[in-house]
Amino acid sequence: MAQKPAGKFSPTKPPVPPPPQTVAEEFKPVALGRASDEDLMRRTQQGDKQAFSLLYERYSNSVLSYLYRMLGNVEDVESIGQEVFLRAFRFAPTYRYPQKFSTWLFTITRNLAINQSRRRKRSPIRNITELNLDGVDISGDPYQVAARATDDLEKQEEIARVLKALEHLPTDQKEVIVLGVFQDLSYAEMEEITGTKAVTLRSRMFHGLKRLARSIGGEEDAKE
Repeated sequence: MAQKPAGKFSPTKPPVPPPPQTVAEEFKPVALGRASDEDLMRRTQQGDKQAFSLLYERYSNSVLSYLYRMLGNVEDVESIGQEVFLRAFRFAPTYRYPQKFSTWLFTITRNLAINQSRRRKRSPIRNITELNLDGVDISGDPYQVAARATDDLEKQEEIARVLKALEHLPTDQKEVIVLGVFQDLSYAEMEEITGTKAVTLRSRMFHGLKRLARSIGGEEDAKE
């Protein structure tokens, strides 16, 4: 059997090109701390929670500062601030790279601040006393209700004072305040529950809050 001449090689296959980079591999050369906001958001969309934590660290103070200027209430600022970042993480897939991340984030922040301002304007009595009675059974003795609602003695006094004043309102005005202020229902929801037109409910709310505020010594806060 004839042997192949020395020095000659059989043909080889062409080299196989390397596999294309995945999105995750594309990010590897850049350390997280040096990545841009927009790149961190892309990482977040790929499930990188550490990347989102860095975005939180970069923007939490700015978001809280903006909310404080808009709302002026520390409790509102803290709760809405948390909601801003919860929504940003939940709706991360809606972010479109390379849109500026700060613009996208502050659009969420602004919308939540506006919604909170409208809610507080609709419920002036709750804004005055910070009742926090959502989900609390307000039937029975006002002081017992207050004790169930909070351990803060000052707030207990405020709650009891408002509930005692509430008992002196006409039933229809009391009902709309309980639903709209304490339970934070919209007029559309209240209309469905009571079978009363929203325009009538608004009138009852206004006059009921005005009378209630007068009873507890806060008439100015019930004015529109």
